[in-house]
This record gives sequence, C-alpha cells and structure tokens, in this order.
Amino acid sequence: MGCHMNKNGIVSKRTNKRDACSFLLFVFLLPYVCACLWGHVGEEAESLKKNRQEDEYLVDASVEWGVWVLPLEDYLTYRLCLVMPGEYEPEAGKAQAVLLRTEMASVFAEQGGKRAAVDGEGLAKFYNDTAGQEESLKKSRQAVRETAGEILTYQGEPIRASYFRVSNGSTRDAGDEDCPYLSAVPCEQDQEAADYRSVVRVDREIYIEKLRGILGGDMDAQTVWEKGSFSFDGEGYMTKVSYIDGKGEERKMDGETFRHLFGLSSASFAMNREEEQIVFQVTGVGHGFGMSQYAAQRRAENGENYKEILAAFFFDTELTNFE
Repeated sequence: MGCHMNKNGIVSKRTNKRDACSFLLFVFLLPYVCACLWGHVGEEAESLKKNRQEDEYLVDASVEWGVWVLPLEDYLTYRLCLVMPGEYEPEAGKAQAVLLRTEMASVFAEQGGKRAAVDGEGLAKFYNDTAGQEESLKKSRQAVRETAGEILTYQGEPIRASYFRVSNGSTRDAGDEDCPYLSAVPCEQDQEAADYRSVVRVDREIYIEKLRGILGGDMDAQTVWEKGSFSFDGEGYMTKVSYIDGKGEERKMDGETFRHLFGLSSASFAMNREEEQIVFQVTGVGHGFGMSQYAAQRRAENGENYKEILAAFFFDTELTNFE
C-alpha cells in the first residue's frame, strides 16, 4: 500500500481493492448478523419469560381502567390492605393473608390452570404504590411473605376461607356437612369493638316496599308489616323470615338477603315496630362465619401466633403449601 502527498500537503493512504471489498462486505452483512444474534437472544428471553409465567400463579384483576395482571403474592398484598385494618397486629395480618391465599386457591381450582380472573374493586389505588400507603403496604408484604405459599385445608382440600369484621359475641356454626370446621367460637372480646353496636331506622312505607319487591308485589301490606315469622340460629343471627300470602303459600328470604336489603351491618339484631318506623338494634359487623378479625387482633395482642389464631376459628384444619 503506497501513499502520496496531495496539493494541500496532506498525506493519504491508497486503499487496495481487496480491503475495500472486505469492508463493503462487512458493512453489508452486519445488519443480518446482528438481527440473527439479537433475534436469537430475544427468542431466548421471551422463552424464559414465558416459562417463568407458566410457573407462576397470575391474577387478572378487573379494575376501573381495564385488567391489571398481577403475580398472586402481589395481589394478596394489596388485597390484605383492603380487607384488614392496617393497625392490626402482624400475627392477625398473617392469619388473614393465609385465608386470602386459601380463597384464591379455590378460585384457581374452579377456573383451572395458573391464571384466574377476579373482581379487582379497590385495587387500582395501589397501581403506583402511591404516597401515604407505604406503611400499610410494608406490613402487608411482610405478612404475605412470612406465610408464603401457605393455605388452610380440610382433608386435603382448601377450606371455605370465611372471615368478617366483628361478631355479635360468637361466630356462627355453619351446620353444613361440607364445612364441619366452621363451628361456633365464643368471642366475648368483640363486644369491646367500637362498631359492635349500631342502630338503623327504616320508615314503614320503605320497609313494606322493599319487602314486597322481593316477596312479590301482591303481598298484603299489613301482612308484610306485622306478620313476618323471623328465625334465628343458636348464636343469634337471623336465618330466614317467612310470610303467608293470601293463597296460604309461604314466601321467604334468608337472613343475609334481609340484612343487606335494609343496610344492616349484621344479621344479628333485635327489631321494634314503632308507629311509622322499624328500629333495628344491630350487633356485630359481617356474616359471622369463620374468623372474626377483631377477635383475631385481640388474640394476637395476647401473644397468639397466626397458626394458633387460625386453629381457634377453623377446627381440624391444617396448613399446607399451595402448589
């Protein structure tokens, strides 16, 4: 390879034809080589990602703006923040975390596979882990992490993981052969909860109108107002109310339908008919089955761990790993 001086005094090299052709060939082939190399790496990355997702339980949570896809443990973290007061003791939070995971184990079993669709009401506020929620999220993550993979089972199957806020002084006996582990548990401490008692007043016309809407509009108004036969279980929760219509046929509704119809916090109540109103004296918050969250909190304050708390509310059950 020679060199020469141009008229400006700059020395330049002469490039032979072989070097020029090699350079052009390299430039021409470079995009192809990169595409093959990066494409292969990309395929491997996608494959690893796919395999990772196939090994992971995912939750499709329907929120206001669409569907938020979450790993199960992340979903449980946010859900725990929604269903239990953030100031409760860590062991009470762990007990609740196990129940939420157990609940989801049943959902995955019903829907099949490792992906399940749920109603994500309330979850959207956690999408960006917004400021002001750090402490409650930290506690929830810890409770979920420290119970990782644990669910509550009865004879090898996930239980009906029932829970509620405050009992009327006792949880309810399900009286169900499928759920023998749901028996009545005394919770006298629940009477100390701030929301243990509540009063609801319902005007006569509204009371009659709402009941006739469920029972049938042809029910006699006076019968609806005065003649209902209310049944309660051994723990004081209403189980049903029945009426006899003009044809002598029974019309009825269950206690949970009745209490939601009139916005009662619990189906445990006493009722008084005044001249133009029904007055409900209500005790407790929630349906009464399973674990009382307030009682779980008090047990945690007294030194019980989450395993002891769960055992107290769900008889003859055991903790197993959800796989």
